[in-house]
Amino acid sequence: MKKEDIELILFDFGGVIAPEGFQLGVLKLAHMYGKTFEEMYEIAGYEAGMDTGYTAGGSPEENYWAAMARILGEYRDISHYRDLYLDNFEPRKDMVEFIAQLSQKNRLGIFSDQTNWIYEIDEQTPFLKYFDYKCISFEKGYTKHDDEFYLLPSQETGVAPEKILVIDDKKRVVERAKSFGMQGYLFVFIRDCIEYLRPFLS
Repeated sequence: MKKEDIELILFDFGGVIAPEGFQLGVLKLAHMYGKTFEEMYEIAGYEAGMDTGYTAGGSPEENYWAAMARILGEYRDISHYRDLYLDNFEPRKDMVEFIAQLSQKNRLGIFSDQTNWIYEIDEQTPFLKYFDYKCISFEKGYTKHDDEFYLLPSQETGVAPEKILVIDDKKRVVERAKSFGMQGYLFVFIRDCIEYLRPFLS
Protein backbone atom coordinates (compact mmCIF):
# COMPACT_ATOMS: atom_id res chain seq x y z
CA MET A 1 0.00 0.00 0.00
CA LYS A 2 1.29 3.46 -0.92
CA LYS A 3 1.39 6.21 1.68
CA GLU A 4 -0.25 8.68 -0.71
CA ASP A 5 -3.29 6.40 -0.95
CA ILE A 6 -4.13 6.85 2.76
CA GLU A 7 -5.09 10.05 4.62
CA LEU A 8 -6.31 8.57 7.91
CA ILE A 9 -5.13 5.46 9.78
CA LEU A 10 -7.57 4.11 12.36
CA PHE A 11 -6.36 1.84 15.17
CA ASP A 12 -8.42 -0.49 17.32
CA PHE A 13 -7.48 -0.24 21.00
CA GLY A 14 -7.99 -3.59 22.75
CA GLY A 15 -6.21 -6.20 20.66
CA VAL A 16 -3.97 -3.78 18.74
CA ILE A 17 -2.64 -0.91 20.83
CA ALA A 18 -3.12 -2.96 24.00
CA PRO A 19 -3.86 -6.62 24.68
CA GLU A 20 -7.52 -7.66 24.52
CA GLY A 21 -8.12 -6.81 28.18
CA PHE A 22 -11.86 -7.36 28.05
CA GLN A 23 -11.55 -10.93 26.86
CA LEU A 24 -8.86 -11.68 29.44
CA GLY A 25 -11.12 -10.25 32.14
CA VAL A 26 -14.04 -12.33 30.89
CA LEU A 27 -11.85 -15.44 31.05
CA LYS A 28 -11.04 -14.74 34.71
CA LEU A 29 -14.71 -14.19 35.52
CA ALA A 30 -15.62 -17.41 33.75
CA HIS A 31 -13.23 -19.35 35.97
CA MET A 32 -14.60 -17.64 39.08
CA TYR A 33 -18.22 -18.48 38.26
CA GLY A 34 -17.72 -21.91 36.72
CA LYS A 35 -18.80 -20.87 33.25
CA THR A 36 -17.28 -21.30 29.82
CA PHE A 37 -15.62 -18.32 28.17
CA GLU A 38 -18.46 -18.18 25.64
CA GLU A 39 -21.12 -18.13 28.35
CA MET A 40 -19.42 -15.35 30.29
CA TYR A 41 -18.70 -13.34 27.14
CA GLU A 42 -22.39 -13.43 26.30
CA ILE A 43 -23.18 -12.11 29.78
CA ALA A 44 -20.42 -9.50 30.09
CA GLY A 45 -20.29 -8.38 26.49
CA TYR A 46 -23.89 -8.52 25.38
CA GLU A 47 -26.41 -8.92 28.22
CA ALA A 48 -24.67 -6.44 30.54
CA GLY A 49 -22.69 -4.41 27.99
CA MET A 50 -24.79 -4.06 24.87
CA ASP A 51 -28.29 -4.64 26.23
CA THR A 52 -27.95 -2.05 29.01
CA GLY A 53 -26.55 0.45 26.53
CA TYR A 54 -23.32 0.89 28.51
CA THR A 55 -20.92 0.03 25.68
CA ALA A 56 -22.49 2.64 23.42
CA GLY A 57 -22.60 5.28 26.15
CA GLY A 58 -26.32 5.08 26.79
CA SER A 59 -26.03 3.96 30.38
CA PRO A 60 -23.58 4.61 33.27
CA GLU A 61 -21.08 2.02 34.43
CA GLU A 62 -23.08 1.40 37.62
CA ASN A 63 -25.86 -0.08 35.50
CA TYR A 64 -23.40 -2.42 33.84
CA TRP A 65 -22.23 -3.84 37.16
CA ALA A 66 -25.77 -3.99 38.52
CA ALA A 67 -26.75 -6.07 35.50
CA MET A 68 -23.69 -8.29 35.91
CA ALA A 69 -24.55 -8.90 39.58
CA ARG A 70 -28.19 -9.69 38.78
CA ILE A 71 -27.34 -12.13 35.98
CA LEU A 72 -24.66 -13.85 38.07
CA GLY A 73 -26.97 -14.14 41.07
CA GLU A 74 -24.96 -11.82 43.27
CA TYR A 75 -26.62 -9.66 45.91
CA ARG A 76 -23.66 -7.35 46.45
CA ASP A 77 -21.69 -4.70 44.64
CA ILE A 78 -19.23 -6.40 42.31
CA SER A 79 -17.95 -3.27 40.56
CA HIS A 80 -14.45 -3.95 41.93
CA TYR A 81 -14.26 -6.67 39.28
CA ARG A 82 -13.63 -3.86 36.79
CA ASP A 83 -9.95 -4.27 37.68
CA LEU A 84 -10.06 -7.72 36.09
CA TYR A 85 -10.55 -5.88 32.79
CA LEU A 86 -8.47 -2.76 33.33
CA ASP A 87 -5.37 -4.54 34.62
CA ASN A 88 -5.09 -6.32 31.27
CA PHE A 89 -5.36 -3.22 29.09
CA GLU A 90 -1.74 -2.08 29.46
CA PRO A 91 -0.80 -0.36 26.16
CA ARG A 92 2.00 -2.16 24.36
CA LYS A 93 5.21 -0.18 24.59
CA ASP A 94 6.38 -1.08 21.07
CA MET A 95 3.06 -0.07 19.53
CA VAL A 96 2.81 3.22 21.42
CA GLU A 97 6.38 4.17 20.50
CA PHE A 98 5.75 3.38 16.84
CA ILE A 99 2.43 5.26 16.85
CA ALA A 100 4.22 8.27 18.34
CA GLN A 101 6.58 8.27 15.35
CA LEU A 102 3.76 7.64 12.91
CA SER A 103 1.75 10.58 14.26
CA GLN A 104 4.46 13.02 13.23
CA LYS A 105 3.71 12.54 9.54
CA ASN A 106 0.25 10.99 9.46
CA ARG A 107 -3.29 11.63 10.62
CA LEU A 108 -4.24 8.92 13.11
CA GLY A 109 -7.47 7.92 14.79
CA ILE A 110 -8.88 5.53 17.39
CA PHE A 111 -11.64 3.19 16.19
CA SER A 112 -12.76 1.26 19.24
CA ASP A 113 -15.65 -0.31 21.13
CA GLN A 114 -14.16 1.09 24.33
CA THR A 115 -16.03 2.74 27.18
CA ASN A 116 -14.98 5.41 29.69
CA TRP A 117 -12.21 2.99 30.71
CA ILE A 118 -10.03 4.16 27.82
CA TYR A 119 -9.48 7.51 29.52
CA GLU A 120 -8.52 5.87 32.81
CA ILE A 121 -5.99 3.74 30.94
CA ASP A 122 -4.65 6.84 29.18
CA GLU A 123 -4.04 8.52 32.53
CA GLN A 124 -1.74 5.66 33.51
CA THR A 125 -0.03 5.25 30.13
CA PRO A 126 -0.63 8.27 27.86
CA PHE A 127 -1.27 7.38 24.23
CA LEU A 128 -4.40 9.28 23.15
CA LYS A 129 -2.35 12.43 22.52
CA TYR A 130 -1.08 10.85 19.32
CA PHE A 131 -4.55 10.61 17.78
CA ASP A 132 -6.26 13.44 15.92
CA TYR A 133 -9.59 11.66 15.69
CA LYS A 134 -11.40 9.44 18.18
CA CYS A 135 -14.26 7.16 17.19
CA ILE A 136 -15.08 5.53 20.53
CA SER A 137 -18.37 3.68 20.93
CA PHE A 138 -19.04 5.06 24.43
CA GLU A 139 -19.04 8.58 22.95
CA LYS A 140 -20.67 7.91 19.59
CA GLY A 141 -23.73 5.91 20.62
CA TYR A 142 -22.86 3.06 18.27
CA THR A 143 -20.57 0.03 18.35
CA LYS A 144 -18.75 -2.04 15.73
CA HIS A 145 -21.91 -4.12 15.47
CA ASP A 146 -23.71 -1.10 13.97
CA ASP A 147 -23.39 0.06 10.37
CA GLU A 148 -23.53 3.67 11.54
CA PHE A 149 -20.23 3.29 13.38
CA TYR A 150 -18.41 2.57 10.11
CA LEU A 151 -19.86 5.66 8.46
CA LEU A 152 -18.70 8.06 11.16
CA PRO A 153 -14.96 8.34 10.32
CA SER A 154 -15.57 9.63 6.81
CA GLN A 155 -18.55 11.76 7.82
CA GLU A 156 -16.76 13.40 10.72
CA THR A 157 -13.30 13.90 9.18
CA GLY A 158 -14.20 14.57 5.59
CA VAL A 159 -11.77 11.88 4.42
CA ALA A 160 -13.09 9.65 1.65
CA PRO A 161 -13.65 6.02 2.79
CA GLU A 162 -11.10 4.65 0.31
CA LYS A 163 -8.48 6.93 1.91
CA ILE A 164 -9.05 5.44 5.39
CA LEU A 165 -7.12 2.42 6.67
CA VAL A 166 -8.63 0.42 9.55
CA ILE A 167 -6.32 -1.76 11.66
CA ASP A 168 -8.14 -4.31 13.82
CA ASP A 169 -7.47 -7.74 15.28
CA LYS A 170 -10.93 -9.04 14.40
CA LYS A 171 -11.49 -10.27 10.85
CA ARG A 172 -15.21 -9.42 10.95
CA VAL A 173 -14.38 -5.77 11.69
CA VAL A 174 -11.76 -5.55 8.93
CA GLU A 175 -14.15 -7.13 6.42
CA ARG A 176 -17.00 -4.87 7.48
CA ALA A 177 -14.79 -1.78 7.14
CA LYS A 178 -13.91 -2.90 3.62
CA SER A 179 -17.60 -3.35 2.81
CA PHE A 180 -18.01 0.38 3.54
CA GLY A 181 -15.23 1.25 1.13
CA MET A 182 -12.37 1.58 3.61
CA GLN A 183 -9.02 -0.20 3.47
CA GLY A 184 -8.31 -2.85 6.12
CA TYR A 185 -5.42 -4.61 7.80
CA LEU A 186 -5.90 -7.63 10.06
CA PHE A 187 -3.59 -7.29 13.06
CA VAL A 188 -1.96 -10.51 14.26
CA PHE A 189 1.62 -9.74 15.31
CA ILE A 190 3.09 -6.42 16.44
CA ARG A 191 6.22 -6.78 14.31
CA ASP A 192 4.21 -7.53 11.15
CA CYS A 193 1.94 -4.54 11.70
CA ILE A 194 4.91 -2.22 12.24
CA GLU A 195 6.58 -3.47 9.07
CA TYR A 196 3.35 -3.00 7.14
CA LEU A 197 3.09 0.60 8.30
CA ARG A 198 6.80 1.46 8.14
CA PRO A 199 6.49 3.13 4.67
CA PHE A 200 4.24 5.71 6.33
CA LEU A 201 7.22 7.00 8.34
CA SER A 202 8.91 8.42 5.25
